[in-house]
Amino acid sequence: MTADKSQERPALAVAARALAAVPLALTLLPLSRTGQGWVRIWDFPRLQILGLGLIAQAAMLRWGTSRPADRALSTALAGALAYQAARIAPYTPLYPRQVPDAGDAPAECSIRLFMANVLQDNRRSDLVLQSIRDADPDFVCLVETDDWWVNELGPLEQDYPWTMKHPLSNDYGMFLCSRLPVTSCDVRFVVSEDVPSIRTVVTLHSGDEIVIYAVHPPPPLPESPSYGRDAELVLTGIEIAKENRAAIVVGDLNDVAWSYTARLFQRLSHMVDPRVGRGLFSTFHSEHWIARYPLDHVFHTRHFALKQLRVLPYTGSDHFPIVADLAYAPERKAEVPKPTPTSDDVENAKEMVEDAREAKPYVGADGKGRVENTPS
Repeated sequence: MTADKSQERPALAVAARALAAVPLALTLLPLSRTGQGWVRIWDFPRLQILGLGLIAQAAMLRWGTSRPADRALSTALAGALAYQAARIAPYTPLYPRQVPDAGDAPAECSIRLFMANVLQDNRRSDLVLQSIRDADPDFVCLVETDDWWVNELGPLEQDYPWTMKHPLSNDYGMFLCSRLPVTSCDVRFVVSEDVPSIRTVVTLHSGDEIVIYAVHPPPPLPESPSYGRDAELVLTGIEIAKENRAAIVVGDLNDVAWSYTARLFQRLSHMVDPRVGRGLFSTFHSEHWIARYPLDHVFHTRHFALKQLRVLPYTGSDHFPIVADLAYAPERKAEVPKPTPTSDDVENAKEMVEDAREAKPYVGADGKGRVENTPS
């Protein structure tokens, strides 16, 4: 019996070391700036890696030895846990809010946006339509809409006098509608000929014009790099900064709020994130709670304050819809620190665009690629 116990502890120590190596490796891997999809996907599950790391640290404390190698592994793991926690912390109520509360902002200065990835193969259009009716938004952005979805969404045209339909059967179709006046609309192909984004200029009831960008870049996958996604976010951010207008970016960015690319986009565009200081507001995956991330976003310039941000119930898709109530309040810009890129950010952004251009020569030097002007 004694011999069995003496053999058990070394075996458990080996298992603890192996377990500790996993979250440590998954923390170090995304520190590389490579665009390889099998690396970039580990930007997503930081909360899950943190949970696994805590279990691994408990195992090391219970079964690890006092040898220098085990102490070093535990110390390195503690550093990885601290790093993961620091990346997630801004998206908890414990952190200062980046976007101020709107308070009693006038209704004529407000806009409610509804964003949903409907999932092209989803056939519960009734749930999507009911979700939109319940939310009663001023502006709707739906992605992954093909011809079937455009037909099913027809009832929205009774309530929304302006619609923009760009159906595709490749999971990148878009459908926008607005009850606010739209003065211009451009369908753009920034990085790829089959992945559109849409830029619209909308007039609030107060008479103020704002720009809304609807985006849905391709995701990083183990077999697919993130060059297209990264370049589209970078080029869109640079364009927003150059225009220096009140703007909102809404869409399924296929990126988490805490990734380097998402935060780089914020600094390049000078945009802020209403999630910061409020919560994760995770929208994907709707059917797997343990693998849930904030992939659907509403970023905006400092011209706005937040009334409300909500994740809505299940609509048959792998994404939950999200709704943001924003108030146009440019007089409050001074309350919000301006995200600003560093010189390293600018160089990294250039490299991202060049990497995308090498992989896809279609990438437009002006950040717009091909543009289709669509009458409002």
